[in-house]
Amino acid sequence: MTLIPKVDCDLWFPTPVYRTIVKDHLEVNKKLLPLIRDYQSKHPTIKCSNVLGYHSDSNIRWEFLASILCDMMQEIEKAEGLTQECELVDLWFNVNPPQSHNGSHIHPRCDWSGVYYVQTPPNSGMLVIDDPRDRSKMILPKQKEPKHLSPMQWRQINYQPEPGLLLFFPSWLEHSVGLNMTDKTGSEADRISLSFNFTQRWFSDQFYNKKTETFS
Repeated sequence: MTLIPKVDCDLWFPTPVYRTIVKDHLEVNKKLLPLIRDYQSKHPTIKCSNVLGYHSDSNIRWEFLASILCDMMQEIEKAEGLTQECELVDLWFNVNPPQSHNGSHIHPRCDWSGVYYVQTPPNSGMLVIDDPRDRSKMILPKQKEPKHLSPMQWRQINYQPEPGLLLFFPSWLEHSVGLNMTDKTGSEADRISLSFNFTQRWFSDQFYNKKTETFS
């Protein structure tokens, strides 16, 4: 006879990832693609988390996209109970040709970050999000396959990109982009996305010094 009548489990510290499919994203992406290609042809890549891929500067100023991102941020502010509004302080794009990827990284000095997808050929690399509890990497116990576990027990999450998908997550959440292994060729083989950072205004006013350049 067991002496354990009931076992309860409290799950604390959840990590939110907000997602949506942007309305009229086909028109949005049709407008974005030539802007991206034109910028890429005129500016050299910078080196950040990109490996063999193109990374633009973070000062992109495309107001129609910024408006979409700020609308989404306002919804998250409500859901998160934020008492200080967030400001879009960085916006850039990535072009990942075949065999390129982005290494694991976070976005320092920011509150919320995310990605919007413009072009995603098949097998062009998923967004990989790691367990943010760094001490949990001390040991990885033998477990069943993730499909047989509760999502609360997963140690890594993969998001399949698709055009129009918009994701927001805390800037401290470690993430990477898988290898582009598409069979497509030419410009259609490129995985194209835009990334961004939001910061609560009290912080951006003190440290970003972009009061005259902000989107919101």
